[in-house]
Amino acid sequence: MATQISTTSGILERKQPLILQIFQFIVIGLLVLLLINYKGKAGFSKIQHTQATGSIALPALLVESKEGQPSALRDAVAYLKIVWPALLFGVLISAAVRTSLSRTPLRAVFGRGSVRDQLTGAAAGAPLMLCSCCVAPIFPAVYERTHKLAPALALTLAAPSLNPVALTLTFILFPWRIAGARLIMALILVLIGSAVVANIARRPRVISHRAEEQPGATWLSLLASYGNSLAYVAVRTVPLVLVGIWASMWVMRRLPLSLSSIATSGAHITAIAIIAAIALLLTLPSLFEIPLALSILAAGGPVGGAVAVLFAGPAINIPSLLVIGRHSSWKLAVALAMLVWAIAAIGGFLLH
Repeated sequence: MATQISTTSGILERKQPLILQIFQFIVIGLLVLLLINYKGKAGFSKIQHTQATGSIALPALLVESKEGQPSALRDAVAYLKIVWPALLFGVLISAAVRTSLSRTPLRAVFGRGSVRDQLTGAAAGAPLMLCSCCVAPIFPAVYERTHKLAPALALTLAAPSLNPVALTLTFILFPWRIAGARLIMALILVLIGSAVVANIARRPRVISHRAEEQPGATWLSLLASYGNSLAYVAVRTVPLVLVGIWASMWVMRRLPLSLSSIATSGAHITAIAIIAAIALLLTLPSLFEIPLALSILAAGGPVGGAVAVLFAGPAINIPSLLVIGRHSSWKLAVALAMLVWAIAAIGGFLLH
């Protein structure tokens, strides 16, 4: 089967003129560079501000309605106002990857061994600096075109977990043992945990549309492939992300206690476990886990609770779990959520 897939991919590549392959490299490269510039400039500005002031300034995430009643829908809209450019980049990159990954030499990026594939996935995801819900559309594109679950998960988890701006700010604002724990836990999840979960899930389904995988031998057919991929990504992932964002905001509005209240409840070991579980349900824009963790420490909460939020808050959330479950298996999504919780809780316990 592997030989057949490889042979088919080789045929697809040979049937495409070199100029079309170069164009596809340029499209993916340009989108990634524009994203890195967009996220990097904003991130560098926040790093400079934080170094100068010792604090991080972020917009409010939860808002109140005119009647003073909480509204999950209004919170979701406020969240989208913050992240919509990043989500758009995620959709466009996903469409480009879905169009080109199996039709160009890019297909050789994965398939060089489990360890190298995990490292490649991590290296490809970290510079994107996308939050979990914005990088989620890229997961099905990589998985469906490579049929390799572990590196697709590594890429998806690395974007929020190994975000270089978030890690830099963490090392600026927190003691080194807290920042170091966040980094170590993220590396364990991305490089090892994703492979473990993929092995547990065995071989979940791959939703593949062979008709859309035909090579674009002309400019017109290539542009049509881009259009088909963009429509596929928009229809198959964006609604799940939107529903997940609303669901997460609904949950956040109905949590009986704030994280700070839980953190100071007295039973620190129990508090860390609860905070780690709540962090899985939160849908946070990039960097928003940092003020949450600072609030826990400021309230006198356990250090382990702050670490759990710093790690689990950005790593995964309801929208990304919905996309991963829909395009692989729900068993995988549940196993991934449990793994993130376990790493967050155990890491928090050890640091407490």
